[in-house]
Amino acid sequence: GQVDYIAHGGAALRAAARGFPLRLVYALDDKAPFWFVSRPEIERVEMLKGKKLGVSFPGDTPHLVLKRFLRKRGLDPDRDVIYVSGQFSPVAFQALAVGALDAAVLAPPYSVLAQDKGLRALAFLGKEVPDAPVIDGIVTSEKKIRTQALEVKRMVRATHRAVQLYRQRRDLGVEFLAAEFKLPKATAQKVYQDAIELLTPRGEVTAEKLRDVLEMARETGQEKPVLPPAEALLDFSFLREIQKESGKGRELPSR
Repeated sequence: GQVDYIAHGGAALRAAARGFPLRLVYALDDKAPFWFVSRPEIERVEMLKGKKLGVSFPGDTPHLVLKRFLRKRGLDPDRDVIYVSGQFSPVAFQALAVGALDAAVLAPPYSVLAQDKGLRALAFLGKEVPDAPVIDGIVTSEKKIRTQALEVKRMVRATHRAVQLYRQRRDLGVEFLAAEFKLPKATAQKVYQDAIELLTPRGEVTAEKLRDVLEMARETGQEKPVLPPAEALLDFSFLREIQKESGKGRELPSR
């Protein structure tokens, strides 16, 4: 009860699936925000058999997404490759650059920085493995929704406006990324384009997408055998009310 909002959907939604009274009220993305990057001499996924792959932790989201991707490409993800844990994007990026890893899962901006250094992007996992989505956004408690609905609506409205501005004003988005991550403008422009590709069109996700997230979480063996209805973990009523009031429920173009 000490935290009013959580801006990380994955862990919060898994907690909700275990019975915690939480609801997703705004969805920022519904794709895995990861790129699978290799050393330049590795041109195909099949060449990774017996190679060292960097992941943050065994059983976490990037690892589970990667395993589904490798299986889809014909490799046994539990036998054909060697996982090196502790490889969060900044660490994995450096390890790839010096040849300590053969491939790794990277998130922006490190996926872009890696390509700028001549490393090879083998796949955008968000596209290649659509049944392994990642949902981030604004999560709050049932109690907060019940007792402070006006505050929740204000939070959703502020988030929605910020996302709209980011989508519509490429110049401001690039400027923010360049300052936040200390990137050259050309690199920030590429990161911006990748980030835009991840955003949901309207701030919502389908129950089907959420079911995919929860099913993937069960692969760790930590979740309940029987999952609650995905619809019960979503509450986009505030967002829809805001969209109705503003007349901007449609998808917003980016430029």
